[in-house]
Amino acid sequence: MPAPHRIVLLAFPNGQLLDIAGPLQMFAGANDELSNQVYRIEIAAPRAGPFATSSGVRLVADISYAQITNRRLARIQTLIAVGGEPGMRQELARGNATAIVSRAIGRVPRLASVCTGTFFLAAAGALDGRRAATHWSEVEALKRFRPAVRVDGDAIHIEDRGVWTSAGVTAGMDLALAMIEADFGRKVALAIARRHVVFRIRPGGQSQFSAELVAQSADNPKLQKLAEKITAHPRADWQTDVLAAEAGVSRRSLSRLFRRDLNVSPADFVERVRTEAARRRLLETNDNVEAIAVACGFGSLRRMDRAFARAMSASPTEFRSRFRTNGAKHVGL
Repeated sequence: MPAPHRIVLLAFPNGQLLDIAGPLQMFAGANDELSNQVYRIEIAAPRAGPFATSSGVRLVADISYAQITNRRLARIQTLIAVGGEPGMRQELARGNATAIVSRAIGRVPRLASVCTGTFFLAAAGALDGRRAATHWSEVEALKRFRPAVRVDGDAIHIEDRGVWTSAGVTAGMDLALAMIEADFGRKVALAIARRHVVFRIRPGGQSQFSAELVAQSADNPKLQKLAEKITAHPRADWQTDVLAAEAGVSRRSLSRLFRRDLNVSPADFVERVRTEAARRRLLETNDNVEAIAVACGFGSLRRMDRAFARAMSASPTEFRSRFRTNGAKHVGL
């Protein structure tokens, strides 16, 4: 029987509970699904024992940072730095988690981060020249913090040459499922998702922007109904006059509503809805790119190319190639 794949999560007081518990539960689910301890998971913190998360819920660290020696790092297969405020900023200032990541480079085969845990990897230089994801609210801060990192402000999770990063909170579960898929195949990852009532495994290239969630957040009932209709029917003719008539307001009032409630123009919202729909189809179907452009309301591949260039600086074909397999190959343990 092969030895368990050892995973250590670098945690700290006042971090985000779900950054830790979400991935941990997915890896534990793999142990259950395969009826074997394929993953051995430990939580590390500045001190071993109980510590409080930002939610007030207390977790128990199995080991302290001081116990993560170079010898111990050499026996670890995956090291994951988690995030969450205000703990991340406090620990980043202390520098202890960053020092562990620095020593892990070249020793640990798979380095990873969840949410703002990306800052520890960036501070250690592990992301220089690599693409990386983080929580949408910290994208600009990460770019300023470490300009050598190629920050993707929209991806759910990214793997770039053995270093994995993800967006915030629940995206850590997607990251863990992607790792499990890389280790044991998609069938196992899907079984774990079903076990935990995860309705779909989100590909790494899915946007952190959710048109459906934005639509539900609108305060104005007319705008909410219109936004929901746009997300349900992206192929429809959503010219500004049509949108205004559908909402029963003037064009000026429509623009004001979108800016006030959704912080985008009507045209930008429609384009983002269509881009989100196209991203899903590119990753989840084998439809050709031209057919997807038409089905998602762009009308032509040229218009979809321009929208993708604005949203992610990549063509639809490049996007599909980059994210279709999450950048990872199957490597059975």
